[in-house]
Amino acid sequence: MTEWQTYEAAVRDEIGVPAGDDERVRRAIDAAIDYVNGAIGGYSVPETVKTDCVTACAADLYNARDARLGVMNVADSTLEPYRISTDPLRSVWPKLNAVGVPTGGMVIA
Repeated sequence: MTEWQTYEAAVRDEIGVPAGDDERVRRAIDAAIDYVNGAIGGYSVPETVKTDCVTACAADLYNARDARLGVMNVADSTLEPYRISTDPLRSVWPKLNAVGVPTGGMVIA
């Protein structure tokens, strides 16, 4: 099993895509692994926390095509588009901080 496959079931559950779109799911997971490993640096975190971080980051990356330039496009005509953070680790920082990885604030604008 390759590293990205370790996280595949959790990510698919999070994004609501139980099957298909394999290449896009894999790309999101591979990138999330790199981002999360970079954020962790030399610190040690429990595997459950790393899995949670990779899952959250991969889900954000997978759904990023619906938020080009940080503006979420919704299919519901009663809702207006809204701006979201373009930081791929936005959901990861507080989780890492909670287990003692000093992350500071948002570091990617």
